[in-house]
Amino acid sequence: MEQPLAIKEQETLAPSFLASGAIFTGILCPTVYRCPNCRAVYKVILGPGDVFLGEGHRTCSKCHQVFRDRSKEWGMIPPMDRVFFLFPMVVWGWMLVALIVCVLLSWLDWTLGATAVLVPIAIFFAAPLIAWFVFRGYQIVRSVRRFNLGGKTKVA
Repeated sequence: MEQPLAIKEQETLAPSFLASGAIFTGILCPTVYRCPNCRAVYKVILGPGDVFLGEGHRTCSKCHQVFRDRSKEWGMIPPMDRVFFLFPMVVWGWMLVALIVCVLLSWLDWTLGATAVLVPIAIFFAAPLIAWFVFRGYQIVRSVRRFNLGGKTKVA
């Protein structure tokens, strides 16, 4: 029997004074994923992306029913979706803010004594990015391993 597909609901927090909030469509739109049986929320992401790594099914923690959760293994994801997986909108925004702050501080030539302000600011912005890419890299390695094993990771 075919398992039901998870429910995807895209909310918008865009201000109503803009024409349908078009400017904020990609920025202020959390996406909520729910169990198709009991509608319990199992995932909330900020942004419109829906690229997830996994075996493709999940068991609801509330109703204990199995359903398809829209996830795929790394080997099955198209190249452009891989870019969106590594660089979701939040990461692009963080990198853009970091670039603007570093360029602005460099242009203003700010220093605190012998230590330039640019170094602590760069560390402040780089540390979360490094953690993000280490985490995503680990997810990719696990997905590739599952894909190469052909889904034989579950113990019978």
